[in-house]
Amino acid sequence: MSAPPARSRSALLGAALLALGAVGCTTTAAGTGPTAGGPSAAPTPPPPPPAACLLDLEAMADTTGLTWTPDATTASDTRCVYDPGPGAPTAAAPAASAADGADTGTGLDRAPTPAPARSGEFVAVDIAAADDRAVAAQLDVLAEVCDAGSRAPVGTGFVCRLDGSSVYAGLVRGEDVITVAASAVPPGTTVAALTMAIGQQVDALS
Repeated sequence: MSAPPARSRSALLGAALLALGAVGCTTTAAGTGPTAGGPSAAPTPPPPPPAACLLDLEAMADTTGLTWTPDATTASDTRCVYDPGPGAPTAAAPAASAADGADTGTGLDRAPTPAPARSGEFVAVDIAAADDRAVAAQLDVLAEVCDAGSRAPVGTGFVCRLDGSSVYAGLVRGEDVITVAASAVPPGTTVAALTMAIGQQVDALS
């Protein structure tokens, strides 16, 4: 048998290519289209917390013996307020430190005393823009509210007593001035424990 004419061979080849193209389109559509009963789209991850909510809550709980929860309704990138809760289930007793009675001359050496019951206790973190002064000068301005003789250096900042029984701390980190202030000492912990906890936070953030 003689070979088919060139024109016939071209027609057959064109038909074969069209057939293959149709099969390929069918396969792609079947392989990529949605299928009934298939898995739904992955849930959208929650947004990151506001920048000011930067405390290590596990460390705060371990040192103070209380749980701490940020107030999500008011949190922002410049301020975050943490409310104290009941005792932390696995809280460890604070380790001995200068704040527990050793005479260091820092003003943080008063023996811990149980805090009286109060209302409105919270710890607030505030973030503001640093200025062009030296870091030491900016820290000196922040520390003007500290009780006399109570300021103690921690990391690149400080922690101090405020109004006799509360706690205040500050540091300059990059372009930010960060302050941490306790409005009062919540029942269930002590001034010394809260001072230690906030000092640890400043050290970790430095």
